[in-house]
Amino acid sequence: MHIRPIEFDDDATLRQMYDVVTASRAHERPHFVPSSADAVIADLRHDDPGETVLAWGLWEGDVLAGVTTACLTLNDNRDIMWVEVDVDPGHRRRGLGRAAVEHLVAFAREQGRTRLLTDARYPADRADGHPYLRFAESCGFRLAQTEIMRKLDLPVDTALLAEIADEARAAYEPHYRVEAYAVVPEGLRASLCDCMNRVGTDAPTGEIDVEPESMDPERYAGWLTVDAESGRARLTSLAIEQASGDVVAYTELALPAGNSRVHQWGTLVQREHRGHRLGLAVKAANLLALQADHPDRLDVITGNAHDNPWMVSINERLGFRPLELNAAFHRAV
Repeated sequence: MHIRPIEFDDDATLRQMYDVVTASRAHERPHFVPSSADAVIADLRHDDPGETVLAWGLWEGDVLAGVTTACLTLNDNRDIMWVEVDVDPGHRRRGLGRAAVEHLVAFAREQGRTRLLTDARYPADRADGHPYLRFAESCGFRLAQTEIMRKLDLPVDTALLAEIADEARAAYEPHYRVEAYAVVPEGLRASLCDCMNRVGTDAPTGEIDVEPESMDPERYAGWLTVDAESGRARLTSLAIEQASGDVVAYTELALPAGNSRVHQWGTLVQREHRGHRLGLAVKAANLLALQADHPDRLDVITGNAHDNPWMVSINERLGFRPLELNAAFHRAV
């Protein structure tokens, strides 16, 4: 086995990489729905000034048997390296995953990164002994946080969504307004990015401490361009403070091209604006927009830490049901 970098301008190898990663993440997960190869490759090729993504192939002869990736943020959390290891199920138990981790540790040292973060998904009834957990711990990682992934079957009863929206409106008017967008206007993007940057610090993260992120309107616009090029739709609902005109709460849904799944991305209500049912309001508004504009979508996937009862209660009321666990691991370098 040997490890070598994957160049993002190499179409053939990127297609092989996509196949390996898809096979790895679909293993024993019949509910897994992959994004299209074109969308994944577009994300990898995007030149984001705030982060660098690198990938290496794990080769057995001429066969790409595994892939490992590293993401290094450039303007925040510069002690952390986010990593992923994917080995094709037919090539497991041959030491490839362990070799990938050793490679990542050495690379992190070269880059001056002192923490590795990664995650893995597996069934809740195998939480105590799943092979991914055992592998992570044998490679020096510690379980830091466990999210419960939930799935919402669509469509949701529109009468329920309207009832929730009316209930929330009674709590937030006249101080706020809630609006849903396919493309957020430029004038709202600065305060939206401020909300996005707080998600990692305001939500429960277990043993993992992180700094606020550094998304800004320029970087955000770059990702909107990637959305347009890859066919991914994005729905964003905002709570806007009437007095200041600033976004103080948001939620975001991503709709990859080529399949029927929707992914819940960030959701946040700024601490100083909580207590007005804004989280419930933006969630209901986004689902109403989703069902009106994209009736072909069949389900939504989201994740919440077990110690975030406020967001869990909102999602349960909307109809989300447990699907699997998402375990976050960290390792000191």
